[in-house]
Amino acid sequence: MSETKFLKKLNILVENVPQITYLYYNPNGTVDVYQFPGNNITRERKKNPSVDGTLIYSNSNEVVMTGSVDLGNGNTYFWETDDIESAIKDDTDILNKIKKAGVLPNFLTNDDVAIANDPISKRLKEKFLTTKEDSFFRDLGSGNSAQYPVDALYGKKYPDSQDHLVISQYRYKAPRANSIFGKTEGVKPGDILTGGFARESPLDKFLGLVRMPMPNAIQDSNNVAWGEDTVNALEAAALNASSGGFGDDAFAAALGGGLSFLGGADPIEGAKTGAAINVGSQIIDGVNNENLNSSILRPEVQARILSTLGIETSAEAILARKEGVVPNSNLELLFSGPTLRQFSFVYKMSPRSSREATIVNRILRFFKQGMAARKQNAKGGGATAGGASYFLSTPNVFRLQYRTTEDEAIKGLNRIKTCALTGTSVNYTPEGTFASYDGGQPVSILLTLAFQELEPIYDTDYKFTDGDGARESDTGEGYRWKIDPKEVGY
Repeated sequence: MSETKFLKKLNILVENVPQITYLYYNPNGTVDVYQFPGNNITRERKKNPSVDGTLIYSNSNEVVMTGSVDLGNGNTYFWETDDIESAIKDDTDILNKIKKAGVLPNFLTNDDVAIANDPISKRLKEKFLTTKEDSFFRDLGSGNSAQYPVDALYGKKYPDSQDHLVISQYRYKAPRANSIFGKTEGVKPGDILTGGFARESPLDKFLGLVRMPMPNAIQDSNNVAWGEDTVNALEAAALNASSGGFGDDAFAAALGGGLSFLGGADPIEGAKTGAAINVGSQIIDGVNNENLNSSILRPEVQARILSTLGIETSAEAILARKEGVVPNSNLELLFSGPTLRQFSFVYKMSPRSSREATIVNRILRFFKQGMAARKQNAKGGGATAGGASYFLSTPNVFRLQYRTTEDEAIKGLNRIKTCALTGTSVNYTPEGTFASYDGGQPVSILLTLAFQELEPIYDTDYKFTDGDGARESDTGEGYRWKIDPKEVGY
């Protein structure tokens, strides 16, 4: 523990009994909480807690450190990890020390630190309580993960592991809140106006993961939106006249607005008229009458005159009736924006033992509970299930990746960005009739999952090799995959 620093004594109650509990922090993001027997804590004991202290919590271990400990006085005490993490989150002094010292631990985000130092956000957090953190597999002895089938060889500990799909679940956080709402230091409204705004990770806290066999149907479809657009000669001339800046137009608009104001009319409408007259004069400047009369401007003016009489017709229709021609619309297909990809997976799951049936049921709950909207109740407002709910929080989000031996990404298959689970469908009678084991457990089920990515695919995603936000582990909050030049990418 050469780099580990003592931060603060925590006021944690275990079975309503105050405990001598100290928080330690390593700048790499590790948080340890030690509990000590007795009443006197010497400087040496505090400096080397592993000598006679009991480690009751560490965020560096994926297995949640819940359980009991005998402190030597004949009493056994119990603790909850959620209580420890809540105590850390509620202590502004600890949060500021951690943020200043190094990397935030995996159960904290920049929002937690911001809320602690923002009285309005802190009051909101204190007033409204989000439902308790989701827990799916911790009591099964497999940490925060599960797999189907239970005896499949997945992961890096097997030299010839099976190809598989890893689906991790996280709490959601708004990825653009820092840039838009001023939580990112140094970002000003003018910067956003002229340069846009950044997107951060949408992943908050890791909740668990499942490992599933490779789907029988694997496909992706990358699309972007294009749309038809037209521009005739008059529109193009107007664009050309108004593309030189706001100098003359601004003067004309101000003049028109001022004259309208003096005449008792609406100055805004006068400003618009002044700017329009200025653009119109630039369009016809230098054009002789003969060419002007043969342009689309003449039928356009005629169409506008007729519209004031309640007769609706277009310049194109006038030309078609008179000359048998229509203006060249210069039809083109123009890019209008990216789209969001969708993915669907179907699994038939047939448990072969009581334990595997339990795993299958928990996996179903992993997806169905994870995609549900989360209630936020006023503290003291009654039972979570039936109590009042003032806000609804965003459901959890998911990160997916195809893996092969040594937990490496499959280079010949597509990558998938962070997704929302938009639909979970379970058919409990896939054979057309209900069949069950003792206790009513279905013999097999058919699970269909529908995912949609949270952000579009950009060219820079294919070039990402490392940097801020890169994924380092299945439990980390990094959300961008490092892309090898030899793989398909997205």
